[in-house]
Amino acid sequence: MIRRRQVTVENKTMNFYILGAGPALVMFHPSPHSAELLLPLAKELALDYTVICVDTPGYGKSDALPNTPNNLSDYTKVLHDFFKKMGIELPILYGSATGAQLAIRYALDFPNEVSHIFLDNAAHFNEVLRKRILKHYFPDLTPEINGSHIRKIWEITNKMFQFFPWCFNEEEYALHRPQVPKEVLHTIALDFFKAGENYFLAYKTAFMHEKAEYVQQLKVPTTIFRWKGSIIKKYIDDLLAFEFPSCVETVSIPEGHAERNIEMIKQLRSKVNGLPNYNLPDAFNIEPNEKEKSIGLIPRKDIPNILENGSHFMEAWILLKKYNPELNAVELQNLMIDWFTKSKN
Repeated sequence: MIRRRQVTVENKTMNFYILGAGPALVMFHPSPHSAELLLPLAKELALDYTVICVDTPGYGKSDALPNTPNNLSDYTKVLHDFFKKMGIELPILYGSATGAQLAIRYALDFPNEVSHIFLDNAAHFNEVLRKRILKHYFPDLTPEINGSHIRKIWEITNKMFQFFPWCFNEEEYALHRPQVPKEVLHTIALDFFKAGENYFLAYKTAFMHEKAEYVQQLKVPTTIFRWKGSIIKKYIDDLLAFEFPSCVETVSIPEGHAERNIEMIKQLRSKVNGLPNYNLPDAFNIEPNEKEKSIGLIPRKDIPNILENGSHFMEAWILLKKYNPELNAVELQNLMIDWFTKSKN
């Protein structure tokens, strides 16, 4: 059973999902997504672990950091306080993309408080490419009352599977992959909407941290997954071209999604022996109080049909704006998120 719980850390809400029984395995998600993305994998691992999927501050249902982050240590400090409050000791950490960089930074900041880290979609970017990415990869997605930001978000979502980085159209960055189902694109776009205008904070900070030198500094047991199907495989290989300390190992992960999960689960399960079991303290095993939903009128129960070009979001926006002329752009966006989310549930 998946339980959603919340704790307060430095007067900010940290949201997490917990399932299973056994030693603590904490999972960090990619940006701009939330911990919900990791729940299918977490369900498989819950046979051996107490799995804790955390919403990074500012994403999902976790409050943002009190100040704009300067580096990933601003996040790991909060995560460390979260672990302490929860009584989590010597966890295994799994992270993908942004989550992988968080795991690396956590292991560097608190090397004696981690038993093992697993890095999925961890890469290395040279300084020239990094500067180009930081300049073009994170456009302003502040909600606009005319809905113009919606087209930007759909363009980004679509291009993410055509090019990496998505903002470069040159052939050397082309992925040459089959068209992604519109339902998948819809879900990713919805995560951008949920993250809001500050979607880039952890995302961008993680890109700045995507350097082999940080992996070379690790002193804790580390497994790097080389997933053959990753859209950043080229940059994973750039990372693996460096020499690492003996505590770092590399495991090849098959391209197909089903085979990928099987191998990753096998690797994660191989580290369970000898670790202490973790039980959530009773004080935190309480259903969270739901935050007040967005106020406004939803014109009908059924959402617009999901379309290949993403125009269903604009259709929803126009309808909501018509029935709620008093709402500003942020309020309309939150109402649109509620509409699409409720329809899924």
